[in-house]
Amino acid sequence: MKLEVVFLGTSSAVPTRVRSLPSLAIRREGQVVLMDCGEGAQGRFVRMGLGLNREVLVLITHLHGDHVNGLLGLLQTMSMSQRVRTLTMVAPRDLLGWLEVTMKVMHIGLPFEVRFVPVRAGVVYRGKDFRVRAARASHSVEAWSFRFEELPRPGVFDRERALSLGVPEGKKWSSLQHGRSVTVKGVRVRPDQVLGPRRPGRSVGYSGDTRPTRSLARFFAGVDLLVFESTFASRDSDRALERSHSTAAEAAALARDAGAKMLALTHFSARYKRPDALVREARRIFPETVAAHDGLVLEVPPADQ
Repeated sequence: MKLEVVFLGTSSAVPTRVRSLPSLAIRREGQVVLMDCGEGAQGRFVRMGLGLNREVLVLITHLHGDHVNGLLGLLQTMSMSQRVRTLTMVAPRDLLGWLEVTMKVMHIGLPFEVRFVPVRAGVVYRGKDFRVRAARASHSVEAWSFRFEELPRPGVFDRERALSLGVPEGKKWSSLQHGRSVTVKGVRVRPDQVLGPRRPGRSVGYSGDTRPTRSLARFFAGVDLLVFESTFASRDSDRALERSHSTAAEAAALARDAGAKMLALTHFSARYKRPDALVREARRIFPETVAAHDGLVLEVPPADQ
């Protein structure tokens, strides 16, 4: 099963010719987890083939316009695409009031339900085989970071062991692989008799806008991919501190302290034509660093590969 992180917008507050406002999506077996929704995100959502009628979870880190102004347009486009499936949204509580007032003024009705969940620390969403946790970020307004986590997967199925226990290939194998016991000629066979050790799920962390903090380093501990804002280069660290953002070097230090496997820098200030210098600064601290760009797709491989 593929797990891909699709970068829809990688600029900060101001779009550039090559970078749109902040937004990214996790794509996984027909499911989409959208994190932030900057202006114009709906167009990039469609161009990247994310699917307007799929199961969609929307996570909003904070209520600055560059992270939410594309949300209304995305909902309208979903409506015009005859979406009927419920959409779940996790965001700061005040976003619901903004949506309700704006939709009323503009006479917008949706043919599908929006299930709104006010964000809080801890688990904010549970799917069939994944969950999302939230932790407070350190920004100029109420802000949150998110961690997407797959649940542990069953161990590798031992075909020879199953056959030796008399389990014929077919539906009973499938039941065992999904954690259900089966009965063969009156004898009960348990999944743990034919499955290896459980395999850890994959995880993706997303910072939103924030200063680096020790609590975030703990929150992102061991993630397979950490997507962290790197608005400024080290030479502009005073601006990062003043505006409650991070430098690329600070993002790298947090990824190192968290024990992340890979770091993707994003949310670049428009003052930098190219992110090369920021990447160099980060790689001196955390070598497994890449610079995100609009349209980039990063696959997160299973832990056992």
